[in-house]
Amino acid sequence: MIISMTGYGNAEIESKGIHYSVEIRSLNSKFLEVSVKLPKNHSTKENDFREIVKNKISRGKISLSASIQKKNNVELPIEINKDAVKFLNNLLKTLRKSTGLKEKIKLDHYLKFSEIFQYKEEELSEEEFGNLISCAETAIQSLMEMKLKEGGELEKDIISRLSQISEYINQIISIWRNREQEELGRLKEKATRLLEGKEVADERIEIELVFLLDKMDITEECVRLNSHIQFFKEAAQSKEAAGRKLGFLSQEMLREANTIASKSSSAEISQLVVRIKEELEKIREQLFNIE
Repeated sequence: MIISMTGYGNAEIESKGIHYSVEIRSLNSKFLEVSVKLPKNHSTKENDFREIVKNKISRGKISLSASIQKKNNVELPIEINKDAVKFLNNLLKTLRKSTGLKEKIKLDHYLKFSEIFQYKEEELSEEEFGNLISCAETAIQSLMEMKLKEGGELEKDIISRLSQISEYINQIISIWRNREQEELGRLKEKATRLLEGKEVADERIEIELVFLLDKMDITEECVRLNSHIQFFKEAAQSKEAAGRKLGFLSQEMLREANTIASKSSSAEISQLVVRIKEELEKIREQLFNIE
């Protein structure tokens, strides 16, 4: 299936006076990159959230941030660093003594140093951790819904372009079939001029002409191009993320189109190949945004 690589999801949960919130964003990337930002002092749990993301998403630059807020709780998660206060007190006394200052040491002097405060080490309880994980899973589901919706729009556009390419291929086949005998006649005429006055068996000439005509034949390339289009559609409508496979198929289609252009001397066919390549380029641009 076609899944967009860009999207946004969020979720909020409230339980026992605690508010849990998770936001997740996805941007384009060739590989899977996951960054997780958890509340301070809970960074040891980041790998758990990375694994949840990896189980759902195969490609993209993912940023997940989570927060926990305890309602009706005015207590800040900080405490006094007593060792820092003691060290600072001795330092200020030494400074006052060495400079001969008479000014008393005041609270304002201590508050100029942020080191006197430190965050409390509060581990998540098993229940709190479970709630935060549940919130993250809901946010990821929200993200996936958006990615699938955008992917559906991309799929419609790509399928439409593939249908247009198929129409161009049919026109190319029709032109080639009408020109095949004409090309054979042209080759015969050229061979007759070149071999005038030389003794060469007619059968030998026919064999060489058929060989040359076969080298000019673009039927095989058209068949392969149509086959790639069919595989492309099947991959786009499968249940798995198909970004990498679609990228490979688009390269193969471009290769076949270039071969047709190099083998054909028809201006009409060359123009149709240019149109095919234009559609393929637009498809390839879309694929940069597909997981």
